[in-house]
Amino acid sequence: MSTPLFGAAALNQKLVGLPGSRARLETPAAVLDLDQFEHNIALMAESCRKAGLKLRPHAKSHKCAEITRRQMAAGALGNCCAKPGELLALFEGGVRDLLLSAPIASSMKIDALACAAAAGGRIGVVVDRADLVTAYAKAAQRRATTFDVLVDLDVGLKRSGVAKPAEAVELARLVSRLDGLRYRGVQAYQGRVQHIDDFAARRAANREMGRLLASMLDALREAGLAPEIVSGGGTGSHLLDGEDQLLTEIQAGSYVFMDEAYNSVDMHGRGGPEFAPALRIAVTVIGHSSLGFAITDGGSKSFALDGPPPRVFLGGELVGRIEWCGDEFGRILPLGGQSALPIGTVVECTVSHCDPTINLHDVLHVVREKELVALWTVEARGRAD
Repeated sequence: MSTPLFGAAALNQKLVGLPGSRARLETPAAVLDLDQFEHNIALMAESCRKAGLKLRPHAKSHKCAEITRRQMAAGALGNCCAKPGELLALFEGGVRDLLLSAPIASSMKIDALACAAAAGGRIGVVVDRADLVTAYAKAAQRRATTFDVLVDLDVGLKRSGVAKPAEAVELARLVSRLDGLRYRGVQAYQGRVQHIDDFAARRAANREMGRLLASMLDALREAGLAPEIVSGGGTGSHLLDGEDQLLTEIQAGSYVFMDEAYNSVDMHGRGGPEFAPALRIAVTVIGHSSLGFAITDGGSKSFALDGPPPRVFLGGELVGRIEWCGDEFGRILPLGGQSALPIGTVVECTVSHCDPTINLHDVLHVVREKELVALWTVEARGRAD
C-alpha cells in the first residue's frame, strides 16, 4: 500500500504476515475477515448469476478501490457511488466504470465528472429534472466526452426521481436528443424494502414497488424508449428482484461487510441473513469502571451508532455486547456469568451500520484466520461531498 500510514495502521503495518498478529493489533482498527468477505462476494455473485441479473455494487458501503476490483473479478460491473467525491476518489484509485446514483446541483461537480469521463472513465449519472439533463449535456460537450444516463424513478422512497410515467418519458426523450449524453435506461431504488425483517412482508413490499416500476417501464416502451438498463435493488431485496425480473442489475452494497441492522433480516426465506459479518472493529480494554465493566478505546468516533448494539467477540467466541460511554470509549456488557475482560485484551466487535462506520476509518486491516495479511486503503473515506 503506497498511501502514507498514520496512527494504529502505521504501527500495525509491521505485523503483516506474522503468526497470531490478528490478536495483537493496535486499536481502534477496522478489521476485514477475508474468509467471510470472500464468502459474501461469491454468494452475491452466484445469486445474481442464477437470477440472470447483473451486479453493480454500491461503493457507499465500502469506499475502497481494492474491494471494487475484487467484486469485478467475481463478475460485477463497476460500482455505484452516492456522491461525486466518492466517485472521484475511486476513479483516482483506478476504478473506471462508475455510476453516480443520486442527482446533484453543482456545476463544478458536474464538470469534475465530465473531466473523469474525458480521462477514460465510463461515468454514468442519474437525472430527475430537465435542467440537470441540460447541465450534464453541456459539460460533456465542453469536455468532448459522453455520459451514460439513467432516468431516476421514484418507486416509493420519496427522496429523488420522477413519480409519473409521463415525466419519465419526457426526461428520457430529452436525454436521447442531446449530444454528450447516451440514454441507457432507468434507476429504481426502494430503500425502505431492504430492512423489512420478515421475508413474506419484504416480498409483498417489493412487489408493490414493482407495480409502480412496471407502469413506468410500459410507458417508456410505448414511447420507443425501452430501457436497456433497469438498475436498483439492494442487499435486502436482491433475491426478490431476481424473482420479479423487472430489474436488469442490482445495486447491493452492505453484503460485502454486513452489520447488526441486517442481522435480523431473513434474506432468503430460510431464517437468517446468510451473508457473514465480515467487518469488525477491534478495540482494546484499557480499564475497568467503578461498576466493574471493561472499558474500551473505541466509542462513537470508531463506530456508527445508528443500529442495534454490536456484539463483542474474543478469539471467535461471543462474550457480550458493547455500548457507548463517550466519543472515545465503549463499555462491554458481558454475557451472564462472565467477569470483566482483563486490561489489554483485544476484542472484535460487529458494527451497527457498516456504511457510516467504514466512513470513520482510513484503512482496512485484512485478516485470514489469526493472521494480519494486508492493509487496504479506504480511498473514499470521508468523501461526503
